[in-house]
Amino acid sequence: MKNWIIIGLPALVLVAGWGSLQLYNSNMNYENGLARTAAAKAERQFHPDKIESVAYYNGSESYQVVGGTRNGVQMYFWVPDGKGAYFTRIAKNGITSRQALQILAGMHLDVKTILSVRLGAIQATPIWEITFLNSRGNYNYISINFDNGKEAQRILNI
Repeated sequence: MKNWIIIGLPALVLVAGWGSLQLYNSNMNYENGLARTAAAKAERQFHPDKIESVAYYNGSESYQVVGGTRNGVQMYFWVPDGKGAYFTRIAKNGITSRQALQILAGMHLDVKTILSVRLGAIQATPIWEITFLNSRGNYNYISINFDNGKEAQRILNI
């Protein structure tokens, strides 16, 4: 019985570790595939000079937000995953992620930890989505309009 435990336990750990690694790799390959597809769609739709980043946003509509340059100008390109609208913005014409965080600070909400600040879209309107935890550990989402800095959506205490 002792030999079975000595042999079986390490074998079980190895199989579990291998399975976890395979699951991680398949998820990363899927995510990288989505990013490559979004970059290709952005190239066909917007003809950027260079693509620098691709970030996923999942709200009421899912978008891949592609960062890059066109004619030497820093741009963001919103590529829908489904039937949403394609659109683009010049980066310097909108607010920055830092400015979105300053707007959040001015709201005087209970913010303990900022989890993410990322570009997204609500009804084909570009937004900065700020995800944070409050002092009770609840998730909160504030969306700030990329173009004018006004609050677009607030989801608190999830």
